[in-house]
Amino acid sequence: MTVSLGDPPQVVVRSRIRAPRPEGLRIEPVALPCLEREWRDLERRARTRNVFVSWPFLSTWWEHFRRDRKGRVWTVREPGGRLVAIVPLYEERVATRFGPVRVLRNVGYRDVVNPDFLDALCEPGREEAVARALVPVLESSGSWDFAEFSELDPEGSLARMAAVWARDGVVVRSEPRSTCPYIALPESFDAFLSGRNPHFRQQLRRYRRKIEKDFDVVWKRLGHDIDIPAGIEAMARLHQARMESTARGGNFRKSDYFAFQRALAHRLHETGQLFSWIVFIDGAPAATHYGFLTGRCYYGYQMGFDPRYHKYSPGHYMTGRVMEMLIDRGVREMNLLRGTDAWKFRWTDRTRRTITLRLLRPDWQSSLAYVRTQLSQSPALVARFLLGRETFDELRGALARWRGRLASP
Repeated sequence: MTVSLGDPPQVVVRSRIRAPRPEGLRIEPVALPCLEREWRDLERRARTRNVFVSWPFLSTWWEHFRRDRKGRVWTVREPGGRLVAIVPLYEERVATRFGPVRVLRNVGYRDVVNPDFLDALCEPGREEAVARALVPVLESSGSWDFAEFSELDPEGSLARMAAVWARDGVVVRSEPRSTCPYIALPESFDAFLSGRNPHFRQQLRRYRRKIEKDFDVVWKRLGHDIDIPAGIEAMARLHQARMESTARGGNFRKSDYFAFQRALAHRLHETGQLFSWIVFIDGAPAATHYGFLTGRCYYGYQMGFDPRYHKYSPGHYMTGRVMEMLIDRGVREMNLLRGTDAWKFRWTDRTRRTITLRLLRPDWQSSLAYVRTQLSQSPALVARFLLGRETFDELRGALARWRGRLASP
């Protein structure tokens, strides 16, 4: 058994999986679009509950990014038919320098959507039985060479299932993926500000006073004060303006991404999970804050603003105003989502991590396919693979410091 964190590559040959198969649980392949009613019911009982594992989010992702991928979605049921788990995966054919490789991935991962904390849906405490029931899928020669599940909650159901498979002969490699800052919201906005440093408080209040004094500022909520198609179009334009002003590309130039967000906004509005705003300045859309609600948790997905207002720090202005509204609604957590942008750490020092799990079947072909895939990446990623993530990051940091000393007078 191997469970590793950033280990260098190795080709491992194993005997077939030795896990005993549990009696009773039944595995069935199913097309994802057929699961809406049961998915929504299981969401309420599952260990992982967030907008990114919800039916609106993942079904919309599948509609817009399925392409030539093959669904590999399994349901796990008790003898009477009661659903205890849904494991939504897909298989895709990946071109490498050494020929094509078939990779099994989790639905929602890849392309430009970048959700955090993906997972399977599983009732708490049932992960070991579900993992054992899925053994025939894993030990089958099947149609995939290795599995890569990414942006996972490290305490979630897929991570717990992988720990079971690792004990029973599957090679499981785990590595950190993304840093996700979040804010634990207190009972009032003033209570939040009291915990920040005086300079931050002073700046935030000054930005708010100035922008609301210099302009006529009106906030309009998508799906309530402004219709969703017009709001998404404005959001796309403002997000692109913000990104392109700093020489970054921005995803809204991609037609499939735009169509995905438009469809998603409609569906989340229907479920009451859309909490997104367009800020109008002197009658024209000038900034946007796009986010989602699940229970008492908020996920701030994207911001955008007209670069002409950069000196007013519209990002900080919007974050503060949205936080006030969330606190008033009884929301207790504001997720800023992945990324280590400096502005996020002015608001919080709390973070969570997502992980990537790679599963290799216990045969040399699976290990070889994994190595071929890793060696076909960019030179930097090949170096990270060969050295291990921790060593690579240390060397990259040392090189950056050396360059900084050379550049200093």
